[in-house]
Amino acid sequence: MVKKIFMLCAFAILFMAANCDNEPYEGEIIFEDTACIEAIETTSMALGNFLNASEEDYYEFCLDYKEALLNQIEICGDEDGSLQLLSDELDDCYDDDLCAEAITATEIAEANYNNYTEDDNYQQLCIAYKSALEYQQEVCGESAVLQSLILGLGDCQQEFVETPGDWILVSWITDNLRDIDNDGVVTNNYLDEIDCYTNETMTFNTDGTGAMFLRSYADITFTPNEGGEDFFIDCNTIIEDIAFTWYQEGNSVFITDNEGITNQYFRNGNSLFVAIDDAFYAQSTVDDSVITERITFVYIKL
Repeated sequence: MVKKIFMLCAFAILFMAANCDNEPYEGEIIFEDTACIEAIETTSMALGNFLNASEEDYYEFCLDYKEALLNQIEICGDEDGSLQLLSDELDDCYDDDLCAEAITATEIAEANYNNYTEDDNYQQLCIAYKSALEYQQEVCGESAVLQSLILGLGDCQQEFVETPGDWILVSWITDNLRDIDNDGVVTNNYLDEIDCYTNETMTFNTDGTGAMFLRSYADITFTPNEGGEDFFIDCNTIIEDIAFTWYQEGNSVFITDNEGITNQYFRNGNSLFVAIDDAFYAQSTVDDSVITERITFVYIKL
């Protein structure tokens, strides 16, 4: 609201300055080009819509107003940079307050969904969680991880499989799009482009014990180029079995490894996933810089 009030006052001053002369002119007024006046009027109308926008319309009217400002700059000029300042104030038009509220709502919906019990209505909790994720994307911006979660929920029809048994790693989902195999196609599922980690499995036993079976490890390096990076993957074969204990609460599976570190995995039908910070690591070939990213590991039941 404060930003809107600032916009209104600032534009009112600019509008009057653009349309008022200090000395009267009594001769014939000839407009050889009305494009600038039309641009100013368009901006004024866009500002009015923006200042009266509801929460649902905020993003759309903000974009319209910003586009009108930039169009006015192109047609009329912006000698003192004041119009550009107004445009910059709008940033990407995402409302920070709305975004924070949406994230909080998603966290609540996620907690309710993950703590699902047989006494709850699974479909209702799933739909509420999915709607919260979609709204978060709308007001906070597109996110590959959020989109993956939305797609993973499917149509919210419950598909129940027992946790005990064997699970296999199928995806590395990130928020970024990269061309890991240098084929000119970017993806946010890095595992699709790495000939490694093709047989990484977990076994859950009914007595609360289990094991992770690691069979490969990738050393990833990159060389910066004009368009981004060229990646190089060195896949190493390993044989490593890591014992763990586990227990489940609703749709959350808590796994504690032999070093006492516990990670919370989330169940969704036939999939099991966990997000780990800095799980993707690549070292530059030309200096000491590195690329690290948060990865959501996705397993499915065999």
